[in-house]
Amino acid sequence: MSLITVSTLLLSACSTMAARPARDAATTLPDLAGEYDNHAERWSASAGGKQAPSTNAAPAIHHWLVHPGGDTRQLLWRVVLPDTTPVQEARWLLVSENNGFVPYRPLTAEAEAVFQNPAKNVRLDDKSWVALSSCTYKAAATRNGLAFAADPAACSTLLPGIGATAALLPLRFELIDQRLRVVTVADQARGVDAATISQRVRWFTGWDAINGGGAKAAAENNDWHLRRDLRLHSEGGRVALKFRDGAASGYSLELARLTYRESNTEVLRLSVIEDVSGKMISYVWGDPESRRIGLSLGWLQVGLEVENETKDSRAR
Repeated sequence: MSLITVSTLLLSACSTMAARPARDAATTLPDLAGEYDNHAERWSASAGGKQAPSTNAAPAIHHWLVHPGGDTRQLLWRVVLPDTTPVQEARWLLVSENNGFVPYRPLTAEAEAVFQNPAKNVRLDDKSWVALSSCTYKAAATRNGLAFAADPAACSTLLPGIGATAALLPLRFELIDQRLRVVTVADQARGVDAATISQRVRWFTGWDAINGGGAKAAAENNDWHLRRDLRLHSEGGRVALKFRDGAASGYSLELARLTYRESNTEVLRLSVIEDVSGKMISYVWGDPESRRIGLSLGWLQVGLEVENETKDSRAR
């Protein structure tokens, strides 16, 4: 999508909702910090995984929102489109200023590095960061009490100078319970009401034991390959199952929080996927807030437990 088209579309973006105003920026940054993924939204758009999402469906998207050095006045926002080739990515620093958020764009490799290792507070300077003051996010009307939006017309004047990453610049973001609703510049190509809805990620760690004979292992086969370093997240996280020598078993695990539309039931589903066909050969499900989940297929056993939820949720 060209920046000229984007600029035109911006003029109709972010319509106002009739509701109470959101809280001020100083109190909302701690609420926003976390990791989010829209796997559930994509799964619903694919009719429960039975078909490819339509061309107008939201793209796969993953967000990391982290306080650098624990400074709640600043928020590093890294956004990735994992299914694109090459993978598209953008990074923004949101700073609480004048009862709103001013987005800053990194200019140097040193500034980019803080998104991967945000151990220290970010020191702003003109050589490393540029303020996108025209795109300052102000409290927006919402039924949910936590929403911020930029003036799309003012933002449009900055887009040509930002480059390709301008497409992933948020125009509006809204936290609804544990769901992050975001309208980016690129979303406007799908319509004035288009947005992506991502759920807050929960990381799980645990173990798996796979029989050396695979899915056709005899009952008396005791050649078990145990691994204790499983780590995958709740929003479509996937990990390949391997034998003790590191060889691929041909199967993967997927953990996903999903909503079955027929019954409007939300579950946390742990699935075993055949890598070659991509087919799900077995699964178990539990409450979406479950802290433990596991399965046993005879030839495969898995146990997972939610990771300490106070940990930094950066990707590893």
